[in-house]
Amino acid sequence: MTFTPVDVIPAAPQTVWRTPAVVNFALGGLGAGFYVAAAVAARLQSGPVLTLAAWLGPALVLAGFVAVATEAGRPLRGLRVLARVRTSWMSRELALGGLFAVLAALEFVTPHPALRALTAAVALALAAAQGAIVRSARGVAAWDVAIMPVVFLAGALVSGLGLLLLVEGAAGGAVAPDRVVAVAITLPLALIVWLGYLTWSDERAFVDATRLLREGRPGIALASASYFVPWCAGMLALALPLPAAVPMLAGALMVAGQLYARWLLIRAVGSLRPITLAHLTFHRRAT
Repeated sequence: MTFTPVDVIPAAPQTVWRTPAVVNFALGGLGAGFYVAAAVAARLQSGPVLTLAAWLGPALVLAGFVAVATEAGRPLRGLRVLARVRTSWMSRELALGGLFAVLAALEFVTPHPALRALTAAVALALAAAQGAIVRSARGVAAWDVAIMPVVFLAGALVSGLGLLLLVEGAAGGAVAPDRVVAVAITLPLALIVWLGYLTWSDERAFVDATRLLREGRPGIALASASYFVPWCAGMLALALPLPAAVPMLAGALMVAGQLYARWLLIRAVGSLRPITLAHLTFHRRAT
């Protein structure tokens, strides 16, 4: 005899993390990824783009912190979060964000390749820590998967590389071929991570929660705009002498796509796990 699981309390959208949390995750990943992309592109050597990333990257991260602080009941007590850095990923995110800002500021005082490498490593850790924050919310089925930190890390690299293409294109010069090669390599790897997330678990609550990302129009739009179309543009830019506007368009799609991905993860599929019974049997009392 087989029984069908019964949802005693159905899944419901979480309401704790709203738009300010989305802004924090989006800007934090963008700022961290931009610094890493600029540092790798400059081969850890000083240059105008890396100088820009040294202040814009931390500025984006700090702007995300300010945004999420507006969601707190007492934002002026936000520094107390650091007291739980040993146990809380939210505390670790704040600590890593502050360290990232300090190390990037030192770029203007004592520039050195070793310092830039350390700053980039902290930026990567910050992006992964944001994913770990989401992963630690075990009550949300779509977030409770071990691959979530990797998803956030891959998204940060994609959006950061996209912002690098935008900045270099806006500066008026031709986009270097190695940037396009980076797009050709990064986007397929990031797409593999995203698809790995969508198929990570066969738990019914997870499958139901992420169905929109696998089968709905938002998921198709995200895969097309953030991965497929920019990759095709990069391939064309490698093969043909295209204007700088093409890589810039690819960069804009990469940034916008990852911002949209953060919104989808937090607001669209962030539903509380249903309370389920393996089976429910009713017994009729004899009269």
